[in-house]
Amino acid sequence: MKLLDERFRKDPLHYVLQCALAFAVVGAIVAAFGALTNGAVVAALGASAFIVFAMPKHDTAQPRRLLGGHAVCMAVGLLCSVPLRFGLLASTTLTVGAMAATAVALAMLSMVVTNTEHPPAAGNALGFAIGTVDLDHALFTVGAVLLLALAHRLLRPWLRDLA
Repeated sequence: MKLLDERFRKDPLHYVLQCALAFAVVGAIVAAFGALTNGAVVAALGASAFIVFAMPKHDTAQPRRLLGGHAVCMAVGLLCSVPLRFGLLASTTLTVGAMAATAVALAMLSMVVTNTEHPPAAGNALGFAIGTVDLDHALFTVGAVLLLALAHRLLRPWLRDLA
């Protein structure tokens, strides 16, 4: 069993530079839009950054899936939040769990049906469905995903799959 990937041993500088680019882009996103407290939303974007910078040639890193997946999942999450937000259902452990599960399942279905599969975006469905998400969170997510897509587009010729 080898501890280090053989490709890393041959070209460590490329690995370090791509991770440094991820650092710069995520840092710029947080600096530009501010850090938010909804963990699911922020975690989804961190996972998207990993895909864009570590697996840029993978299908899930493509702009259609990156942008579309997050858009679909935000919409699904907001739709699933309606019963809890407007008091149509009591906010109990059972109902919150049911809304969380519904949001993730509908997000999965929506992404595969629309060919916008981007697994980290399912975190947005969850965060938007049961979290205290507001317009600032939505704008943060849209801005962050647009910046990730732009970075992917501009850097794609240089980026390599690291994973």
